[in-house]
Amino acid sequence: LFTAADSDDICTAITYIIKARPWTTLMGVGWGYGANMLTKYLAEVGERTPLTAATCIDNPFDLDEATRAFPYHHVTDQKLTRGLVDILQTNKALFQGKLKGFNVEKALLAKSVRDFEEAISMVSNGFVDIEVFYKKSSTRNMIKDVKIPVLFIQ
Repeated sequence: LFTAADSDDICTAITYIIKARPWTTLMGVGWGYGANMLTKYLAEVGERTPLTAATCIDNPFDLDEATRAFPYHHVTDQKLTRGLVDILQTNKALFQGKLKGFNVEKALLAKSVRDFEEAISMVSNGFVDIEVFYKKSSTRNMIKDVKIPVLFIQ
């Protein structure tokens, strides 16, 4: 499931495009949580990225603060939460079972992305505390590790 903490989807998409079109000049664009994911990817791979530049629009930079601040994109948060809950509802058998550690019931009743991530995402990433999960997933302190030109638009 989606989480702004994960840069794997960005890496997978870029790898696929590079394999399909190795001659292509690539630039990345991320918006909102996607901007956090793109920034995280760029910081993790540094100079090894095949991207030549990127634009990050409305990056929350601090996920803990962003998910606490009301009404930080309240409508977007509600729609994203609803989408996550719908996906979980369809696939809940994969997440059930005490040994897995997920709180499926709490996630299905989530009113915000933060609620959902506390019940599912942080657990799937090996965390027991939402603040620690968000601290490790936020890009506020990673910008120094980005090695290509990035335009941040807030």
